[in-house]
Amino acid sequence: MPDATAAPAQIPAPDGATMSGPVHPRLDDRVPGGVRAGLRAAGLVAAKDLRLESRTHDAVGTVGLFALLILVTASFALPTGGPDRAGIAAGTLWMAILFASLLGIGRTQALESEEGCLDALLLAPVAREYLFLGKLAASLLFTVAVEMALVPVLLLLMQVPVGSGLALLLAALGLGTLGLVGSGCLFAVIAVRTRMRQALLPALVMPVAVPLMIASVQATGAALTGATVGANMHWLALLVGFDAMVLLVAVLAFPQLVEE
Repeated sequence: MPDATAAPAQIPAPDGATMSGPVHPRLDDRVPGGVRAGLRAAGLVAAKDLRLESRTHDAVGTVGLFALLILVTASFALPTGGPDRAGIAAGTLWMAILFASLLGIGRTQALESEEGCLDALLLAPVAREYLFLGKLAASLLFTVAVEMALVPVLLLLMQVPVGSGLALLLAALGLGTLGLVGSGCLFAVIAVRTRMRQALLPALVMPVAVPLMIASVQATGAALTGATVGANMHWLALLVGFDAMVLLVAVLAFPQLVEE
């Protein structure tokens, strides 16, 4: 019979190190250079999503065309002149970004769930937080790629000059996109495990994203009138606070959500 008092077996770990005791899903804090290994794993997850997108063109191609259709339709349906044109253009832009980001994130998560990719990722000996960071980075790149096509088209169709508001416009787009994609990636983990995932994700994200959408539209509208960053710091501060809260909650909650 095996000796019950025998020392636990040595378990091989990355970089030639060894660990004693049972295997635990979160290993990066037990491995030398764990933070570097975790960031490397996050980069691999992001690269995997980028390779998948390069083959399917779902997040950028299909979703980008959908967002462009929203802008073109709105440009003909809404007035492009008058003192309110900057606010109308900002609202139209962020509605297109909202729907495009949710559609892209939902589609990516659905593909991973159907193919069993998420379950395979959970077998990786790395903290779940790094998996979230990798998926967040890939989704940010997808959304930014769509925005790079949307913004010039918006400025052209709505006849809105940027001028001195370029810095404020970039700040509003960057901070707003980070918070929107972060909340989308978090709630997608909940929605993807349900039968109504396509309808549930927007229902979860939209109520939470109301403060972000208000601040983003206000800051973008001000930027399209030529306003500067200093005159709109209150909107940018709201965006920074929202982003910090969403990312903190996401990093803390993601490991529990993916294990359920």
